[in-house]
Amino acid sequence: MPSSRSWYLDPVVAQQKGAIFLGWIRSATTGLTPRRILKTDVFEEANGEDRILTQLFPEAALSAGIDIQEFTVHQAARNTPGFAPLCADARTLPFVDGAFDVIVSTSTLDHFDELADLRRSLRELARVVCPGGVLLVILDNPYNPLYHPLRWVTRRGWAPFQLGQTLTRRELAAELEAAGLEIRSRDYLIHNPRLLSTALYMVIRRLLGRYADGPIRLLLACFNALGHLPTRGLTACFSAVAAAKPLAR
Repeated sequence: MPSSRSWYLDPVVAQQKGAIFLGWIRSATTGLTPRRILKTDVFEEANGEDRILTQLFPEAALSAGIDIQEFTVHQAARNTPGFAPLCADARTLPFVDGAFDVIVSTSTLDHFDELADLRRSLRELARVVCPGGVLLVILDNPYNPLYHPLRWVTRRGWAPFQLGQTLTRRELAAELEAAGLEIRSRDYLIHNPRLLSTALYMVIRRLLGRYADGPIRLLLACFNALGHLPTRGLTACFSAVAAAKPLAR
């Protein structure tokens, strides 16, 4: 069993989430050797087993992580040493143009109450990625029918976070193109039935304790198989788009 427990995801589920995100990011950045990388929030690094920042590009000279919550930044720095922490707002980034070779935004921008803030943040991220660099954005998938009840639950304070505005995969790609980027790849990630699977994992963990890892991994494998079906756009929890900034002429 994992050595620590996440307070917002079962540790086995959190590890699966981190592995899937990390696999997609590495696939979308094949051939790149970035020196400066940025992750747009450090909630996972502060709280869970799904932390990926220090694993993204270990050879990078600078791995920076920002978060709007100062407490989260401090907690992440304690729990996950090895990166440069900074309290910052994605809508007004304190970086010069082209500051980073790779920027990773893992379900950060889908917590804003206003869609204008999400779009503003995308433009800011496009600004600070360098020519030839890549911006990778993951957002909640609004086509998933379980997204809307989960959003309703979170906005009543019954979860440790709130879901805000989001975009479809097509809309996200269009926004990145409007910001001057070229789409490199797009995908749907993680097919666990949100809310329902969380409750199921909690029950299994409570009944079986440290013996729950095997049954939970089996369920995760079954849900992951949904990603190979034509309905993957409905079962996916997240939409993901990778876009590159063209080299200056």
